[in-house]
Amino acid sequence: MLEIICLAVISLFVFLLVARITKKGGAKRKTNAVRESAAEVWARAETARIVATKLAAEEVDVAATLGGNPDPDLVSRIEKAVQKVEVVYERVPGSTTSADIRVEVTFEDGSTERVVKRSMFGELPETVKDDFATSGAAHVFRPWLFPWQS
Repeated sequence: MLEIICLAVISLFVFLLVARITKKGGAKRKTNAVRESAAEVWARAETARIVATKLAAEEVDVAATLGGNPDPDLVSRIEKAVQKVEVVYERVPGSTTSADIRVEVTFEDGSTERVVKRSMFGELPETVKDDFATSGAAHVFRPWLFPWQS
């Protein structure tokens, strides 16, 4: 009897989690997809690749989950494995037209995976370009949230 009650409670929890994730990601994802910069698209793809490698999961499945079509089992695995993801934009010294984009995925086991790409300023998110223009900073840091966290 106790096992049936526990199974029912777990099933209810999973159902509510999936419903919440689906509800939050639906309308927001459609509006964000239009405004997503090339740098953000690249950062999401690289995050999916890094996480898939760490979890020994299919990159396509991780990419779909990070793209707003969450798999509850994969969401749980990602939540347990990933501590944080940060995207760092860095001015290229001596250049006014390009920047380096760095994705850093820090895992709960203490390891960090990084990947860097050089891109043109036009590929950066508008908020990052604005930060560079107004602050004159050499680096702009952005925490990267999973779709179910925003």
